[in-house]
Amino acid sequence: MSPGKAVFFYQTPESDFEPLQIEQNKLIGQKSGFTDAYQKLGEPKSLAPQDLAFGNPQTIDVCYVPPTVNEIFCRFSLRVEANSVEPYVCDDRKVSYWLKRFVETYKEHGGFKELASRYAKNILMGNWLWRNKQSPGFDVEVLTEHSEPIVIEGAQRLKWNGVWGNDEAALATLTEAIENGLANPQAYCYLDITSRIKTAFCQEIHPSQKFVDNVEQGMSSKQLAYTQVDGKQVASLNAQKVGAAIQTIDDWYTEDLKRLRIHEYGADKQVLVAHRTPKNGLDFYSLLPKVAVYIRHMERDGLEDDEESKHIHYLASILLKGGLFQRSKG
Repeated sequence: MSPGKAVFFYQTPESDFEPLQIEQNKLIGQKSGFTDAYQKLGEPKSLAPQDLAFGNPQTIDVCYVPPTVNEIFCRFSLRVEANSVEPYVCDDRKVSYWLKRFVETYKEHGGFKELASRYAKNILMGNWLWRNKQSPGFDVEVLTEHSEPIVIEGAQRLKWNGVWGNDEAALATLTEAIENGLANPQAYCYLDITSRIKTAFCQEIHPSQKFVDNVEQGMSSKQLAYTQVDGKQVASLNAQKVGAAIQTIDDWYTEDLKRLRIHEYGADKQVLVAHRTPKNGLDFYSLLPKVAVYIRHMERDGLEDDEESKHIHYLASILLKGGLFQRSKG
C-alpha cells in the first residue's frame, strides 16, 4: 500500500485548484508548564508573582480556511501492489518457501478480501483526514481504473462495525479493487481519493506537523508539512500519516479494545503501551515461526472467526506492510 501526500486545496469560479496555504504567526506564549514554577521533586521555585506572568515570544505555523471559502478538498493517490506474495530479498530458501506458501494459502482461502475490506473501510470513512474529520460534514470520492466513481456522501456518519446500508455496494466495489491489487502481481490498482470537507468560517485545518530538532533564528518552532505548487506552500498530510490511518486495522490482539495501526509489537502511541510482546506471545516475531502450523490450519479449517485465524490475519497484514525482518548477524 503506497499512498502519496494528501494535499489540501479549494476551488473558486476561476480555478479548480487553489492551494490552501500555511501562514506564519508570531505570538507571545504563556508560561504554563510544571517546570516553570516547580523543581523536579515538586518543590516550588523561589519566584516573584511577576515571573509567571511574562510570556515567551514564539513563531508557529498555522493553517486556516480563507474567509470566503465554505468547503475545501483533500486529495491523494494510492497504489496497491502484490509485493507480499513472496519476500523481496531472502538468503534462506526454506524461509522463503514457507512464507510464499503461507501467502498462497492465505490467498486461496480469501484472506486478502478480509484485509482489503478493512483498508476500504478506513478509506471511505475518511480516517486518513485525522483531526480534519471534525467538521460540519465531508464526502469521499474514490476513482478506480475499472469502475464508476465510488461516492460516499456524509461519510462522517459511517462506523466501523455499524450498518452501512446503501453504502455497502461502494464498500464491496472498493474491497474488490484493493483485493485484486494485493493478490494479483499482474494487476496494479491505482486509486485517486478526494474528500470534500464542509467548513465553518475560517476553520482551522490540521496538516501534518514536522519533527524539528533545532529551531534556528526566525524559524517556526511548530512547522507544518507542505508541498510546493507554483512557488506556493500547499498544506498537506505526509504519506506516512495517510498510510498509518489506512493500516489502522489490528483489532485481533484482544477483545473490546480499539483498533491499532499494524505494528510488529502492537504499539499504542496514545497510551505508550505495546499490546503485542514476547511475554504474551502475540508479537510478530513470536508468531512468524508458526507459519507451517497456520498453513495446516487454513488447509483444514479455512479462515474462521477463531484465535488461529486472527493470528493469521495479523501475520499477513505485517507481511503486506513490509519491512526488514532479519535477526542480528550473530
